[in-house]
Amino acid sequence: MASQDDIFQLLQTIFEELKELRHEFKMQQAALTLAHNQIRELKGSQKNVEKVFKDSVGVMWDVSKSVDDIQGKVCSQMTSADSPRLHEVVESLDLKIKSYAEATKAAQISFCQEQEIEKTNQLARRKNVRISGLPEIENEDVKSVVTKFLDETLQVSNAELAQAFRIGNKGAQPRGIIVKFVNQTQRDVALANKAMLKGRRIWLDPDLTPLQVEVRRKELAKVKEAQELGFVAYLHDGRAIVTQRRRVSST
Repeated sequence: MASQDDIFQLLQTIFEELKELRHEFKMQQAALTLAHNQIRELKGSQKNVEKVFKDSVGVMWDVSKSVDDIQGKVCSQMTSADSPRLHEVVESLDLKIKSYAEATKAAQISFCQEQEIEKTNQLARRKNVRISGLPEIENEDVKSVVTKFLDETLQVSNAELAQAFRIGNKGAQPRGIIVKFVNQTQRDVALANKAMLKGRRIWLDPDLTPLQVEVRRKELAKVKEAQELGFVAYLHDGRAIVTQRRRVSST
């Protein structure tokens, strides 16, 4: 049977390891929060999302391993406590460590699920565009209207469309249109030629997920802020590009 000194030393060791575990868990929580913020700041491209995701999950797994290691040490020493009070203390530590383990694993699952949903949404929209401002006619065949518009305005001949439909409720302004191409190349050509719409009050954009829309809004705000300060700034591939040179005044 272990002596009181041995048990005291064991508990000191467990308390120190639990203290270190608390610190690591706080770091893991901070990493998770940072990852979520970074994802919303990034342009939404899958490579960047996956990098942040992998880095964060790596931290989570490291903390999970630490949790499991310390939990194993506590459980293996349960029989060393030869008084009810010491047994109660060690059991309490074991319960706390299990709680940390469950919280870490829950965070991993939640983060993975969120990223899988976002990845699926982006994949489902990769052949889509959104058209705004295209005049709406009663009882129109939306697919025919869009096909004609693409051919005559954006030089996309014989466009193959899987779907084309209006969204939202009817009102004074024409409703937007979601267009799903069969061929992504044709979709990319349409987006590349959207400069031809200048002055027409018709807009064509990628069909973005809510997360991508939020990121785009923030990036546009960065562009506007930089331009107001006199810098050359523009949006490229969903990200704000700000040059170091200032715009030359025309006056």
